[in-house]
Amino acid sequence: MADKKKKAAIEAQNLDPKIQEYLEEDAKNKAEFAAQREEDFKQPYDPECILEVRHMRKTFPLQKSLLGKVERELVAVDDVSFKLKAGETLGIVGESGCGKTTLGRAILKLHQPTDGRIIFDGEDITDFNTKKMRKNRTKMQIIFQDPYSSLPPRSTVGDILSEPVQVHNIVPKDEVKDYVLKLMDKCGLRDYYFERYPHEFSGGQRQRICIARALSVNPKLVICDEPVSALDVSIQAQIINLLKDLQKSMNLTYIFISHDLSVVKFISDKIGVMYLGSMVEFGNKEDIFSNPIHPYTKALFSAIPNPNPDVKMNRIVLGGDIPSPANPPSGCRFHTRCPHATEKCKYVTPTYREYEEGHFAACHLLEDEAK
Repeated sequence: MADKKKKAAIEAQNLDPKIQEYLEEDAKNKAEFAAQREEDFKQPYDPECILEVRHMRKTFPLQKSLLGKVERELVAVDDVSFKLKAGETLGIVGESGCGKTTLGRAILKLHQPTDGRIIFDGEDITDFNTKKMRKNRTKMQIIFQDPYSSLPPRSTVGDILSEPVQVHNIVPKDEVKDYVLKLMDKCGLRDYYFERYPHEFSGGQRQRICIARALSVNPKLVICDEPVSALDVSIQAQIINLLKDLQKSMNLTYIFISHDLSVVKFISDKIGVMYLGSMVEFGNKEDIFSNPIHPYTKALFSAIPNPNPDVKMNRIVLGGDIPSPANPPSGCRFHTRCPHATEKCKYVTPTYREYEEGHFAACHLLEDEAK
């Protein structure tokens, strides 16, 4: 340990003065952030919001010592915060491996968050154990990405939809079948599907069954984890329209995770852009699409195809691959691919802050422009 400290001290002496200045600025920012984080945890809950996520962090251990101490870890979600009102849809976009699905699962506590707070329906559920979470399971549900593997192959549609209703005592036993048949009709499923098995259905029909299963316990929040990515385009439109109709009739709140930006634009009220576990930009749909301010968001949106052949596309091509979350770069995590990166970006972590009303981002370029 002494050798490591000595080596670090020698390296610090040989550093360029400007780099040393950046490292000191980063250390100062992190200390201020830690103090602000503790202050945020003490703030009262917003009564208008059904969901508040405060500084969520989720890591997975990669290597432990003989005594069980974590020596290496994978940072899947790092300091994500947002608020969501009842009846709204939040779209989460980003490249594969950026932490979208892990964020959704952590909100449902299918993964226990490493740090941060989850306030759902006016209650802090972060430290709830399995028994305490049971009463909230009916309020929070998920629609999985793959409709083929998320349904038990040996159960009929009737059994799949009846089981959660019976387990959570949604209706009396003698009313379960009628309740399930009404639910099936609401989700566009014929009543004679009740006795059929999942392998007898197409992908779109299976996803309708998954939606019906999620809604069978009358949830308030539904996390849609890429629910249309495995479906044909025509079927995607049917499922998206079904989700919007159900949202209106049941006052549902959605977190919609997707790669398809056109789908996200159609269904969402707010949009969060994630990169390597962090939320780099967040705001209302209109603001994000009409005025993206983070370089990564601009690059992402430049990839949306335009059907008008007369409109010239200004595609922003990012170099390199997304870094490993097991070994993220220092400073701004996007600096290894950002076309506007400066020396400061390599060493100082940008602050996630509000630049316009309801429009948040984390970028040094924006900080310099705001000064």
